[in-house]
Amino acid sequence: MPVASGPLRDRVLETAIDLGRALEEDLYIVHLVDEETADGTAKRIRDEIRDRVQSADVAATVSLEYVGHGLARSRSRIGQDVIELAADVTVTHIVMGHTPKGLLEELTRGSAAQAVIDAASVPVTVVSDTGETRQ
Repeated sequence: MPVASGPLRDRVLETAIDLGRALEEDLYIVHLVDEETADGTAKRIRDEIRDRVQSADVAATVSLEYVGHGLARSRSRIGQDVIELAADVTVTHIVMGHTPKGLLEELTRGSAAQAVIDAASVPVTVVSDTGETRQ
């Protein structure tokens, strides 16, 4: 489960926890960062997520992963980073959030969720900020 620092994070985390319990799977939760050394915000996000999954009594690994593509990386590239990471740790299901953008932004920067859906060899659950969850 890739996480961001936005307001959708809690809904995505709850969905992943529910699926992990239902499927009896351990969670691998990752926050992708652009800097080799994580800043205080990234570490705070990691720690908040660790606390949340511990209180939910779910087996989980929570980590920060450096992807090193800089600020100009497209959302499609973020999706590819998620796919590469999923292959490295052998996941069986991906849960991620998606905030719909305008058509121009989708065309120019792409969609991380769409890139993951298109390339994943495992099921993908997308939690939208519109209140909808799709599998």
